[in-house]
Amino acid sequence: MKQRLIAFLLPLFLCAFANEASTYDAKVDGIYYIFSGNNATVTYLLNGTNNTPAYSGDVVIPETVTYKGTTYTVTKVGHWAFQYCSILQSVSLPSTVTELGNYAFYHCDNLTSYEIPNSITSVGMYAFSGCSGLESIVIPNSVTSIGVYAFQNCTSLASVTIPNSLTTISNYMFTGCSGLKEVVIPNSVTLIGEKAFEKCTSLASVTIPEGVATIGDNAFNGCSGLTSVVFPSSLKSLGATAFSGCSSLKSVTFPDGLESIGRGAFSLCSELTEVSIPSSVTSIGMSAFGACNKLTTVKVDIKEPLTIQSYTFSNRANATLYVPRGCKAAYEEADFWKEFQSIVEFFYPDINKDGDITVADVIALVDIILGLDDAEPYFYDHECADVNGDGNIDIADVTALVNMILEL
Repeated sequence: MKQRLIAFLLPLFLCAFANEASTYDAKVDGIYYIFSGNNATVTYLLNGTNNTPAYSGDVVIPETVTYKGTTYTVTKVGHWAFQYCSILQSVSLPSTVTELGNYAFYHCDNLTSYEIPNSITSVGMYAFSGCSGLESIVIPNSVTSIGVYAFQNCTSLASVTIPNSLTTISNYMFTGCSGLKEVVIPNSVTLIGEKAFEKCTSLASVTIPEGVATIGDNAFNGCSGLTSVVFPSSLKSLGATAFSGCSSLKSVTFPDGLESIGRGAFSLCSELTEVSIPSSVTSIGMSAFGACNKLTTVKVDIKEPLTIQSYTFSNRANATLYVPRGCKAAYEEADFWKEFQSIVEFFYPDINKDGDITVADVIALVDIILGLDDAEPYFYDHECADVNGDGNIDIADVTALVNMILEL
């Protein structure tokens, strides 16, 4: 019975393989094409195999191709077109091409640089994945979409500038780019996808631009060379294990407006020594700062203690917790918060809400005392105006604030 089944299926399999292998309509001047209407798509010789016999060296794709008396416009580099072309050195595309298909240059190991033409609007998933020799890539502003895994494991890629035409850095886009040292992210980006820069071990610093609201799960996981990261005021959510294993990161300051810090977001950040959490945060996930064995300073600008788990701050027995003035008692009674080595109250009278304590805050305080900011919503932070904590807002607070500024 089994042999009869094999005998029945084998011809079907061979037929399917033959159809898969015959993926082109014509070969013209060494280029394989598929025709549709008046358009031509560059395609491959064999799917899923080494295409070196098809394309090698320097390849030039023409704007048009004529076959059997019909002229076609070349508009697309098709899926798998140059996959596994291990000795391909360059590909010149005409301005008529608008799309690079999925796996277009997959594992073209000898491709060292590439400038995507400014006629291209879409780059497919895995388009340059596994191009281990690719050192530089130029992405024009015409590109509005780049698929997942597009540059995965391009281990020689040292720097990349993402065009301001993109709003999303796709999942896994640069994962495993271990040689990536510099990335420029434009203000147009609002989302950094899951594992977008995972295991980019040479990335030393990154500035997340204004506009980014979400950093996805594992986005920078395993970026062991990362020493600093700057977050924008637009950031709302940090995904699970987003910066886990960033073992060179020493300090983190989150922006006002951040709402959630995901599970394990900064776990295994073995050099992290201090972290400051703003009042806007409403949730801190399990193990968010787990196994951060050098984390000794935690500043939390939240009056009511949030619910946390045992491993949220696993090194709390050796750390000092700084909490807002008047909130120490609440933290001393809260589960796991009370287990910090010490709890200290702090006060930061940023009366004009500009992020600094300067003479401008003194002027703001005087305005409050003179009744120049007496209508809600208040322009200034009246809760910070009682600088000396005596329950009144008067000239004594001005003196206390001036002394504080002089000490700073």
